[in-house]
Amino acid sequence: MKTRFKLKIISKLILGFGIIIISFLTAYVYIYEMLSENKTLSKKVNEDIVPSMTTLNKLSSTIFESKHLLKNWVIFEKKINTPKKLRLIKINQTIYIDTKYELKNLSLQWSEEDKLKMSQIFNMSDSWFSQQKEIMNQLNSEEQYDDTEFNTKYMPFVNEGEPLMDLGDDLKNQIDQLYLIKNNALVAYNFELDKSFQLFTNRIIISGFILLVMVVLIAFLLVNSLLTPLNSIRRLITQMSKGELPKEKKYSSTDEIGQMGNALNDLISGLKRKAEFAREIETGNFHGTFKSESNTDLLGNSLLAMRNSLADAAKHETIRRKENEERHWITQGITEFNNIIREQSGSQEEFALTAVNKLTRYTNSQVGGIYIVNDSDPENIYLGLIAFYAYDRYKYVNKKILPGENLVGQCYLEKDTIYLTDIPKGYIKIISGLGQEEAKSVLIVPLIINEKIYGVAELASVEIFEPYQIEFVEKVSEILAATFSTIQINIQTANLLQESQEKSEILELQEKESLQIIDNLIIEIDNLKMQNLELKDNLKELNQIDKKAE
Repeated sequence: MKTRFKLKIISKLILGFGIIIISFLTAYVYIYEMLSENKTLSKKVNEDIVPSMTTLNKLSSTIFESKHLLKNWVIFEKKINTPKKLRLIKINQTIYIDTKYELKNLSLQWSEEDKLKMSQIFNMSDSWFSQQKEIMNQLNSEEQYDDTEFNTKYMPFVNEGEPLMDLGDDLKNQIDQLYLIKNNALVAYNFELDKSFQLFTNRIIISGFILLVMVVLIAFLLVNSLLTPLNSIRRLITQMSKGELPKEKKYSSTDEIGQMGNALNDLISGLKRKAEFAREIETGNFHGTFKSESNTDLLGNSLLAMRNSLADAAKHETIRRKENEERHWITQGITEFNNIIREQSGSQEEFALTAVNKLTRYTNSQVGGIYIVNDSDPENIYLGLIAFYAYDRYKYVNKKILPGENLVGQCYLEKDTIYLTDIPKGYIKIISGLGQEEAKSVLIVPLIINEKIYGVAELASVEIFEPYQIEFVEKVSEILAATFSTIQINIQTANLLQESQEKSEILELQEKESLQIIDNLIIEIDNLKMQNLELKDNLKELNQIDKKAE
């Protein structure tokens, strides 16, 4: 034992630091394995799962959009090369092919079960778009829409409950199921990352503890010759051996002991910063400030790399969740408007009141109005306000706007959406029980279908309209335009039928009067014939009398 303590300080330091180096290398290998696992998990999430979910979502949206565009092709779009028909052609020729190519490349990293599901989806989607192309090729001119057997030939393809529409619904469900599988995998990987991070933290603590134990051993070897200058270091190490990170102490010595004390201070300070940074990451704070000790600070740089990977994964998840919520909001709103259209059976004024109420409430607007084009007099075309809604109250406002007059008239002429956040002062004032304030945003959308404008919808809000809300209103405007078109056609048909019935009644009455006149003329002619016969008889009698008189 005495021989061991007779070693020179340099020998003891060499022995001690040799042990520390071995311990550090062991801790490095220990931590590096965990970092490699984290890197593998992060790579799987960022290069496989997240892109796969995004592309699956894109394919699902493409199927949904093509379904509605196909209905529009058959039911509404009689003209060729309309924007919606061109959009459906683009989906079939490029968008679907590109999306399928992306999914094929991504599926190379999937499990065999997921590959099989994707293969089944491709078979269904190929059949779906193949049948679409057949319908599009058959209905490629306006004359084919006038075919007397049009409804028998083509309407079954776009009716709900028919095989083609069921195929589209089944295809979307299959895609959504695979999307859910990928989403569950993403959740599982995130859980594994959290678990791995916790284990990583534990490894750091264990490694730090081992290093501290090595420092204690070195201090024990030097205690007899360096007892006084090492007392402070001993107390610090004792505290750190209990899991504490004490405050740094100053050392006046400039020899090896002083250098060791300063190194210990740096270690404590660095571990404190790394531990604090690790706790911030653990709580989900990926924006904390942390700087590694140097370019070769493996632990610090590894913490930064892990933080960045986790932050990217959280950011992608937040963006995906927000996009899904917005897409669900739009889809649900369009479904509700389709339900309103199916249930409507009144005049266009009643439908407009229902529509403006729903549109204003659903977009969280405070004021809404619908203007309908009145072109009964081609020399005096104007936009008439037939429905107005504000703060849970229906209002009827007699208002006419000429083409080009204010923003509504501009929208009619330009046939394009107008969105303003810099509102002219006094343009719209929103009044409630809390007082009066100016609108912060105004959205004016033309109601256009088949390149014909039927009216204009105007919304005003004390909040700013989000891009997805504007997209929703533009989609709803097409539905409203189609409905107003149908209502106007029904009204014109009813008027023509009533006019035809009135003319038939007048002709029938005139025919009866003519027959009565003819009957009266026949009776007069018969009377004249009788009188003529009587005159002839009288003349004969007179001639006979004259002959007798002679």
